Amino acid sequence: MSPISQTVEQSTSLYSQLEELVAFRFHVKQKKLSQQNNLMASSGGNHHAQRKGRGMTFSEVRQYQPGDDIRHIDWRVTARTQKTHTKVFIEEQERPVILVTEQTPALFFGSQVRLKAAQALNLSAILAWIALNQSERVGGFSFNESHQAWVSPKRSKQTVLHTLQHSLQMQNQLTRPGQSNPLTWQSHLKHLTQVVKPGSKLFLIGDLLQLNEQSMAYIRSLSRHNDVVAIHIFDPLEKQLPKLGWLSLTLGFHSDSLLKLDSFRSQTRDNYAELYAKQWQAAQDQFRQIKLPLIEIGCHENPLESLLRHKVIL
Repeated sequence: MSPISQTVEQSTSLYSQLEELVAFRFHVKQKKLSQQNNLMASSGGNHHAQRKGRGMTFSEVRQYQPGDDIRHIDWRVTARTQKTHTKVFIEEQERPVILVTEQTPALFFGSQVRLKAAQALNLSAILAWIALNQSERVGGFSFNESHQAWVSPKRSKQTVLHTLQHSLQMQNQLTRPGQSNPLTWQSHLKHLTQVVKPGSKLFLIGDLLQLNEQSMAYIRSLSRHNDVVAIHIFDPLEKQLPKLGWLSLTLGFHSDSLLKLDSFRSQTRDNYAELYAKQWQAAQDQFRQIKLPLIEIGCHENPLESLLRHKVIL
């Protein structure tokens, strides 16, 4: 088992620990954030996302590095030096990275390895450290059902720590699982449209299957001048019903209604799986319509390996 696997697999705490989130920093030094076009291709999108930042001013020419946009190759310098060189723009050098991390009761659930809320924070930490290693300014926006915390992007370790600490505080307030509330994302996305500056790269991390039309409108608005990547967190139990006989399911601790299912019946398990598949397909269609990548990562999966597999990082 790798050191990074040991860090995230051997925790005995129900909640995330700051030490574990900081430890990711030492295992991602050679990693880079992927470009949005690569994510659209890997997530099955048929369109190329357009980069609409405010800073496309030419900065310098440097030697080509893996992951650079081949459209920016400077062929004259390449021919003169016999080494591939690329043009660098201010947008690429100074592109704030914003981690939007949900910590609501809808994520206070996990049938394997960890809570969905903990996985969301793992992914945020990994992406934040990678961005900081790339000398990007990093900021964060954490939220639960009633509170939010905005940390302005800066190029400093302390800013990343503040971002993670705010998410941890909200996660530690979770005591019971609850039903996903579409209005929660809606209200916080509205706030994001007011504080995020053009030319940023946003990662939306959380339960993204229940976004309503207004939420998608806010995301569309954000995507006009920013790169937006959506990461949905799921639990294996949400996809497949275990074969355990009669089960009583509830939407949350505040729900009085119980749904009884006979999991021994193959038709029941098939119908259960089909329900999630339809919800996931609908969410994919929503994001595909506005030409944005949407990926899903299980709370039981290794977060670093999952980001690499989906080409979110390289």
